[in-house]
Amino acid sequence: MIATQLQTVASELKEIEETLKELGAVNEEEVYKSVGSVMFKSGKADVEKQLNERKETLDLRKSTLERQENRLRQKLQESQKKIQELLGTGGAAPQSQGS
Repeated sequence: MIATQLQTVASELKEIEETLKELGAVNEEEVYKSVGSVMFKSGKADVEKQLNERKETLDLRKSTLERQENRLRQKLQESQKKIQELLGTGGAAPQSQGS
């Protein structure tokens, strides 16, 4: 689940970065932005500001998800180690008697 969220955030970040790059190449003061299925005329500076704010939010979200993923991986490794220890010390198979 975290991996899916990370992938979604990374995809949106890439899209925003590409959009900001394209906006930087535009010489117009007004641009069109898509909101749902409708396009609105908006100031280039406003659109860049909104995109940069969204990018900042997504960067924070990405780092939070990465920390969560690392913690979960660490807990998983600890649990696997405990299970292996339990199986190694207390989980020995009984030996057959008398042959």
